Amino acid sequence: MNRWIDVARYELRMQFRRKAYVLLTFGLPVLAIVAFFGYQIFQEATSDEEDEETSAPVVEEAGARSGLIGYVDTTTGGAFPPPESYPGEPDDCRVGPDEVQAVSGELIKRVTSPYCLRENIRAYDSMDAARPDFDSGELDALYVVADTYFETGEIDIYVPNLTLESAQRSGSLMEEFIVGTLLYEAEPQIYQEMYQRLRWPANLITHSLGEGQVNESAEGDNFALTYAFGLILMLSLFWGGGYLMQSVVQEKESRVIEIILSSVPPVPLLFGKIMAMGLASILQVVTLLGTALFIMSRAGDTFGVLQGFEVEAQSVVVAIVYFVLGFLMFGSLMAAIGALTPSMRESQNYVTFVTLPAAVPFFFLTMFAEEPNGTVATALSIFPLTSPLSMIMRASVTTIPAGELALSIGLLVIAVLCTIWLAGRLFRVNTLLSGSMPKLRDIPKLIRG
Repeated sequence: MNRWIDVARYELRMQFRRKAYVLLTFGLPVLAIVAFFGYQIFQEATSDEEDEETSAPVVEEAGARSGLIGYVDTTTGGAFPPPESYPGEPDDCRVGPDEVQAVSGELIKRVTSPYCLRENIRAYDSMDAARPDFDSGELDALYVVADTYFETGEIDIYVPNLTLESAQRSGSLMEEFIVGTLLYEAEPQIYQEMYQRLRWPANLITHSLGEGQVNESAEGDNFALTYAFGLILMLSLFWGGGYLMQSVVQEKESRVIEIILSSVPPVPLLFGKIMAMGLASILQVVTLLGTALFIMSRAGDTFGVLQGFEVEAQSVVVAIVYFVLGFLMFGSLMAAIGALTPSMRESQNYVTFVTLPAAVPFFFLTMFAEEPNGTVATALSIFPLTSPLSMIMRASVTTIPAGELALSIGLLVIAVLCTIWLAGRLFRVNTLLSGSMPKLRDIPKLIRG
């Protein structure tokens, strides 16, 4: 029985001779780390210009105004006076050559003052007063600020031809006027920060209430984590199983299997191949997933979107357990396909019956990210064929109840034992030496022996 160790050693040596495997397992992580640190070095070298780079778009946007819009202010006391009523000079709305290199809050406040919009925005006392200019086409749009603006934020817009482009162009002017008016009394030191925050007011984070506690989650982060965990584990499972099936089929095609079976029984041969490809796949997962986690842990300061990314220890443990069990199940099925088919071309036709059910969770990726404890996600994480990928995806974004975890693992262990038994029954001398694909009605006979 110890012959399986010799088989495992041989298969591992052959695997490390595959250029595709070596490049994916070691080359890709090295390339990713080099690219990440290269970007980090570049960012640090240009960090002195960060303030200028973040402020320049505000100045450029403020200087690129076109069109003419009108507005009617119905708020109590006239909260939005006409632009020309504000003090200022024409030169105040221009950015001098010596100011471009030193963008400041004072400069931004000056060029975004309501006064600087005097040629683009026209105030009217009423809708009747604005109607002639609107009907003649002189105005690109007409805005009516509701008297309840400060309670509701409501502003009505009228355009001659309602198009997305015209609404966006005129809307940008009106937003700039509203923000400039509301911040007119703000100190220059804080004007830049307040102006940018009001122009881009919210970074939405969703919250869900459950079992007496508040769970905070960023949907984009959940989606990214779910997708990353699921993709890496799924590809590794299928690559490992594919290598296993390819090894069996190639040995059958080259007739090497005849020599191997003269010294190694079929069952130790199957077990050795599964163990070797499993170890190779685990190594691949460790390098790929380890590289991803390393970059994410170091990327908080480099990529703001990655700040707050955390992977709990439970997620890692669940991923390892389900990867091992999943590989044993899918690897055994792949080996069974390799034992039945006489060529690599024919084996590819039957791989879909294994890979498609396993990939079903990816069709519900959004549901896993938004409702990881929902009915669909729970059902897929319990069914053995879909549980390896489903449970790994769920564990990356939520805490899984112990009862569901135990039930899922129990059913998966039973499925693993059944698939290994099935592959062992098909992994026999007469099947491996057969030169043709057995018919469907003959497969039950092969299983019964």
